[in-house]
Formats: sequence, structure tokens, C-alpha cells
Amino acid sequence: MPVAPPRRRPGVLAALLGLVVLACAVAFPFAPVVQPEARYDWGGPGAVPTALPLMPYQPVSLTAAATCDAARALGEGTLLATTPAAPDPRATPLDGLRMEVAAGSLRVTTAGVELDPLPLPAGGCTVEFRSDTTATTLLLNGAPVVSRPGDLRPGVAAVLTDAPDTSDLRLQLTADTRFQTSITPLKAAIAVVGALALVAMVVVLARGERRRAVRVLPRRWWRPRLPDLTVTAVLAVWWVSGPVTVDDGYIAGIVRDRGSSGFVGNVYRWLNAPEAPFSWFYDLYYAWSQVSASTAWMRLPSILLGLVTWGLVSRCVVPRLLPRAGRGVAWLSALTFLAWWLPYTLGLRPEPWVAVGTVLALVGVERAIALRRVTPLVLALLAAGVTTAVTPGGLMAFAPVVAGLVPVLRTLRRSGLGPVPLVLVLLAGPAAAVFLMVSDQSLAAMLEATRVRTLIGGGQPWYDEYNRYALLLTQDDLQGSLGKRAPVLLTLLAAVAALCSVLWAAGRRIPPGPTRRIAVVFLLGLASMTATPTKWTQHFGDLAGIGAAVLLVGIVAVGRRALAGRTGPWLAGLGALAVVGSLVLAGQNVWPFVSNWWGLTWSTLPPVVAGVELAPVWLVAGLVLVAVALLVLAWRRSGGGTGRPPRWLPSPAAVTTVLLTAVVLLQVGSFARTGWQHRDSYTLLSDAVSTARGAPCGLQERLSVETDPAAGLLPALPGPSALPPEPVDAGGTELPGIRAAGTGDTAWFALDPAQRSRELPVVVTVAGVLRPGDTLAAEFAGDGEPLERAALKPDGEVPQDVRLLAPDGATRVRLVVDVREPVDIPAVATLPRVPRLTPMDEVLPAGTEAILDWPVAFVLPCLTPAPLPLGTTVLPQWRVAPPQRDDSAGITYAPNYGGPFAAARTLVIEQRMATYLAGDPTRDAAQVYRWVPARPLAVATPQVTDRTVGGWVHTGRTRVPGLDPVG
Repeated sequence: MPVAPPRRRPGVLAALLGLVVLACAVAFPFAPVVQPEARYDWGGPGAVPTALPLMPYQPVSLTAAATCDAARALGEGTLLATTPAAPDPRATPLDGLRMEVAAGSLRVTTAGVELDPLPLPAGGCTVEFRSDTTATTLLLNGAPVVSRPGDLRPGVAAVLTDAPDTSDLRLQLTADTRFQTSITPLKAAIAVVGALALVAMVVVLARGERRRAVRVLPRRWWRPRLPDLTVTAVLAVWWVSGPVTVDDGYIAGIVRDRGSSGFVGNVYRWLNAPEAPFSWFYDLYYAWSQVSASTAWMRLPSILLGLVTWGLVSRCVVPRLLPRAGRGVAWLSALTFLAWWLPYTLGLRPEPWVAVGTVLALVGVERAIALRRVTPLVLALLAAGVTTAVTPGGLMAFAPVVAGLVPVLRTLRRSGLGPVPLVLVLLAGPAAAVFLMVSDQSLAAMLEATRVRTLIGGGQPWYDEYNRYALLLTQDDLQGSLGKRAPVLLTLLAAVAALCSVLWAAGRRIPPGPTRRIAVVFLLGLASMTATPTKWTQHFGDLAGIGAAVLLVGIVAVGRRALAGRTGPWLAGLGALAVVGSLVLAGQNVWPFVSNWWGLTWSTLPPVVAGVELAPVWLVAGLVLVAVALLVLAWRRSGGGTGRPPRWLPSPAAVTTVLLTAVVLLQVGSFARTGWQHRDSYTLLSDAVSTARGAPCGLQERLSVETDPAAGLLPALPGPSALPPEPVDAGGTELPGIRAAGTGDTAWFALDPAQRSRELPVVVTVAGVLRPGDTLAAEFAGDGEPLERAALKPDGEVPQDVRLLAPDGATRVRLVVDVREPVDIPAVATLPRVPRLTPMDEVLPAGTEAILDWPVAFVLPCLTPAPLPLGTTVLPQWRVAPPQRDDSAGITYAPNYGGPFAAARTLVIEQRMATYLAGDPTRDAAQVYRWVPARPLAVATPQVTDRTVGGWVHTGRTRVPGLDPVG
């Protein structure tokens, strides 16, 4: 029965309100913001070298001045510099300002460009250097003598000088704080007006379309059912024991630094550029983290979002797709939901937010079609816009509108609203997302942040989308884990089955319209992923809610009742499942970082039973089953019998259900088992239990630190050494050691009692290169002949610890060398030692400021991330890094990646301190580094004033070393 069109007056009023929303959305990015101006002044009597690591590296403007008398008094050397001349060799240099006196002239270099030398005239004079985004000038007594157009601003890490007297030296700069803005009352007022107009527009539309009462949710939707309790229980177990994602540490660092930066910036690369326009959910996480930064608390929102998604799917989507479903469908929907939600959406990543938003958009579109009303469609578009503001992958939330375009247009034509009012009210919903996209950023800052991210890169073009599926099918990659393969591959089959079911007229159980639309939504969602800048399989989690529903419909479509009498689809389904199931079982149960420490079931190889891999067995068994069924059917037909499938032949739905159940049980069971077995060491489960007991510091509580490697050197036993001693760098600390050259061995060293009992390992730090056939080893012995020899394998110039557990009965150890030919980087090794350990929470008490590298930041919630205030970074005393062989954190200290702490890194020497994990002392869980300034440095204090700037105001570009041109 058609719905009467709304009255004309409400339609006009809704259109006017929609116009207000659009006007506010357009004005909002251009509205002014408050920007702090941070000015630093250095020089005069008593000034000393001062740390001033800028972020971005270049100031907005810089002026440096010195008298000729000060230059002549120096004679030769550095008059002023903003970067050290000889930083730590393992730090990447930064091109800054250098004003050097040599041979009676002043030589000035800025941003790697040397200006013309300036001979120092006799008598009193003043030299001044000025640089901003448009030009760089060198002046003598106020008159320009050298001028270069373009951007030659120097990088700044500190203010340094060799001058004995700083009375006649001055340096002044203004830090670049374009990203550290806050909202003005005017901008806030625009957002409030726009939000109120949006709410009023929806109310007016709804009242204008109200002809009869409509139930928003099904009857008794609030009553829990057994499947609801099961889903809740499984998600609760997964919450405390499930895996981390590769980006939990990255996002935790971004979120926790929001307070010191004043905005949501990328604290690990991209010049700490804001995450806008995709950052509003980070602000929610920041508010959430103010209660606690513990892993369990920070993962709770993803579980709550999972329950919301389950409620929407089970109460709104499933009844629409399967209105005549029996009780078994509720359990099957729980299974498909868990199969999708568990591997993809636990943690801090945006996937659960996108999953909820996409399901909300689908529900809105379906209600608009079913009720022939515009209001649900407007709400669906609002949900899609807000979801897009979460992450680029959120664009898929518009897929339900595209999939239902024809019935949606039919609804709009019958609405009674004219074309212009319709356009205004439909655009107002998604346009309102602008209020979230640039809530405290200016348009100019957001565009500059986008330019920096694009320039530095890290993404892939749309035509590399195939890489996502290649990773999904890579056997030894955590992106292709068994749990991640199952929902995606099976739902692709399910989408085909659902679309075919419409053609089979299975519509007595499966309505064709909603079924066709949700299958298309799923496929459009996959297609929209081509627009995402990265191609990780984790993004499949965006489709967790939609995928679960499609998988459910596909399973029902290939059930025994639905396929009754359809032999061809039945056998085709089993054949396809034989191939897809084999691909699923060829994956491994592998997960990131701490989640993969304790040997989960089948984490290092595909599922194996009694020494036999299940993947080929599944494939062969499935194909044989189909072949036998074909032979039976052929035999029956040859005798004039029926062509129905044999009763013993399982339906594709049954096979899929068994496979999904096994995958879900494997994931949940393996994490619960390892969490319990290793409860005395570090697991996510032991972390959650400790948090509940009032000890929320995560991995830190299970680590001990080797603060002084020299303290644990083993005592030498009487006897000669055939290898000459040589000092070896053990990571910022020199220890006695040997060079791997020639043939010979060291004296024997007595093992510590803790090493004899295998409580602690024997540790040897190695570096350099060995050729094939060369030997560098630790040899263990008891009272008689040697018991065991363990190879020591250096891997380049960076010192790395090798940890060895002594064999039973060993009481002594020595190093053995057999290297016949010299190499360019000879291998070296420290003498063996026992680690003397101090609990990490004594070395770095809770609240200690430290750089928390992104791989480890999530599991160290009690340490305070090093701040990045007012266009600078602090110079922290500590850095906590991932295991030595993990170099992924290097982006934070690399200028060409826009690493925020690249400038600070040039000022320090790193002293490495290894950590040891309770219950597994040979595991390299993390590294602690003490940052020791290469020379004493004072701390700079800015003069800060706030100013209001328009959203369009652009103060030049930031400059990424090596990528942006100089000049």
C-alpha cells in the first residue's frame, strides 16, 4: 500500500534545514582556529648549548646574529650550529645551520647548501642570518650581502657553539605549530548550528512521513537468547585472551600522545602530521585511555562494538534476509558472526567501527525500502558519512545505497518531495561528517598533512589490490593465517550461492531483493578496498558484519532443504568447498608479536593430525566424495532411477558449518590454552588478570633489564687463550672480547649456578660478518670432554646478543674460532657472561617518560610516551624498542620518513640494555635504550602566545629531507 506524500510545508522546512547543514559543513573547514606561536630565544651572557629538536624539523623563521669580535675571538671552529657536526654513527644526520669561522672568513651552510663565504672586515661589525619560507639572507651591519630565494630553512636539533663567550651571539626562531591548533568559539558555533539543524531536519522529515506507527526494532528484541549468551561469552574470552593486531601499538602511541601534542598526530612518522580527516575515533580512544591505558581496558571498545554489531545483525539484518528462519539459523548466525569478528576486529584498529557503521547504513537503506520513507535513508547516509570519517575504508558504508539504488529511487519518487529538497536533505547527512573530520584542524593544515603523507608514501596504488589476496594466501605470513582465510574465502563462495539462490527461486525461504542487495553490498565493499592506501588483509574486518550475514544466507541457500532436487548445485558446492577448504587448512594459526610467543596449536605449520597435513586430505577427500556421488547418480540414471543426491551425501551447508566451527574453536581454544599454561609469564590473559588485581603495567612487570653487561662477565678458569683480547661494542658499552680471525679458542669460563640450572642463559654479543664455512661458536663442557657446540651467527655491524642455554652437565664454556680468510667487516664477539638483572619497573618506574616504539607501545601502558609539545620533541632519557632483529621502528628516527624523533636522535648516544622475560629467558622480548647526550645540553623554554588564524591560511610547506626539494 503506497504511503501518502508528506505535507508540503514540512518538506520545505526540511530542505531549508538541510541547506543550513550544508552551509555549515562548507564553512567549517575555513573557520578560524587558535594556533600557539612558540618563539625560542637563545644567546647572551651565560648561554650554553641547548637541546631544541624541532618537529617539523624546520622553523617557520630563524634569525641568528653574531658580532665580528665574537667570530675573531673564536679563531677557528663553529660559531653557531643547529645540528651536531658528528652525531652518533647510527643516527641519520640532519642538515641544519652551520656558521663556521675559517681563515678569517665566515662560512655559512644551511639545509645542506653552502652560501658564499663572508670575509670578516676589520673593526666592529655584526653578521646576521635570516631564513624563512620565501628567502634566506646573510646581512653585514644590516645590509644584505648574500641572498637566496626559496626555502633554505635549516633543520634544528639544538643550538650549539664552540665560542668561549656567548655574550655577542643570538639566535631566535619560531617553531612550526600549524598542526597544534584548537577550536575557536566561532568554529564551535558553526558545528553546533549544523548539528542542531541536522537533528531538526531529521525530526521534521520523520514527522512529515508519520502516517502510522512503525516498530523500530522487532518485538522482544531485548530478551537475550542462548545464541546471544554464547556470542557474549566467546567475545568475553576473546577480550582477555585473544591476539593483538600489528597496529595496536602504533595506535596506542598516537592516542596516548594526544594530550602532549594537543592534536591526534602520527607520532611515529610523517612529521607528526595530524590523522585528520580520519581521526575522530582516536579522540574517543584518548578519552577512554584517561581511565586506564591497560591492554584489557583499551580493547574493551572493540568488544562492545562487536556486541552492537551482533545485535544489529541478529535483530535487524537476519529477520530481513530470512524472515521464516527456524531456531537453528540463530545458532548458525552466531557461528558466522564469530568466524568474521574474532580474527579481524579485536584491538584498536578502525575495523570494528567501520563494521558497525556499514551495518547501520544497510539497516537504514532496507528500512527506507521496506517502509518507503526518506528518513531512514537520510540516517543511513549520515551513518555512511560518519563511517567514512573513520578511515578511507569506511567509504564502503555507501555500498548499501548503491546496491539498493533502484528501489531507493522508487521510494524517493513517491516521497512527494521535489528534486531540490531531496538533494538538500540527502546531502546534509553525509556532509555533517565534516564536523568530525576537521574538528580542531584548519583546512590548510589538513591539506599539508595530506601532502606530507602522500609524499613520504607507505601506500600502494589501486591496481595493486591483488596483493591483499596474495597475502591472504601466503602460508607463512600472519596476514594469511588460517582464521583470516576462512571467513573471506567462504563468504566469497556464499555470495555466489546467495545470488544463485535468487535464480533458483529459493525465495520461499530467502527473499530475492534483500538477498541480492546484501550480496552486492559485500562485493562492492571488496571493490571499494582498492581505494585504501594499504593492502593489508586486516582491512577485511571492515566487512565483518555484512560478511557474517552474507555467509549465513549463503549457507542457508546450500542447505539440504534449499538444494532438494538440485544435484548440479549440490555437487558444485561440495567441489568448491573441497578447494576452498583446502586453502583454509593450508594456513597457519599465526598471529602478531606477543600473541605468537608460546607455540599456539599449528602456529608454525598448517594443521597436521598424526603427521598428515589436513589440507591435501580435505582436498582429495572432497573431490573423491564428489566423484563417488557422480558415479552413484550416473548408475541410478542408467537404470531409470531418480537423479536426487544420495542421502549419505552431506550438504555444502553442513560441510561449511563443520569447517567454520573447527576454525572458531581452534582460535579460541588455542589462545585460552596457552594463556592458562603460561599464566606465570606474559600473555594477554595474564595481563588481563594482573590488571584486574590492580597491576596494570603489562609486559613491563614480566621483564628484567641487564643494566650493566660488564657486571656479569664470567670468571676465567686457569689456562691459556689462543685468541688475543679485543674490546667489543655491546651496544653503547665496551666489553672485553675477541676478533674472529685465524684458528683458536679462548680460555674456559666457569658457568654461573643460574646458568648450570638453565634459569639464565649464557650471553655473547656478536657483530660483523662470517663467510660460509667460517666458525664462531660457544663450546660447553663439564668435567671432561666438550658436550655441545653452539654456533654464534653475527648479522652485520649492529651488535646483537646470542642467548644459549647450557646443556645438562655443563660447568664451563669457551669461544671457538676457525676463520681462514679475512673479510671487510670481521666478526667480533664479547666474552661470555651471565645477565645480572634488575626488574624493569625499578629501572623505569611507572610514569617514566620514554619513547615507546610502535611495536611495543600497546603492552607498556604504565610508561609515559615522550611528549611532542609546541612544534618540538623532548629529549627523553629512555627508549623502549622491539626485539633487536625487528627494525620496523626505525621510521621514527629517519628524516626521510618524517620521523618525529630524528632530530633528537642526533644529539645522543644510545646505550642498549637487553631485557629478559620471566619464564623464557632466551626470548628477546624488547630492548631498553638509555639516551645519553653526546654533550651536556640545557632545555629550551619558549615564549608562547596564542593567535587566531583563518582555516585557509598557509604558512609555507613543511619539508621532508630527501624528498622535498631545497630552495
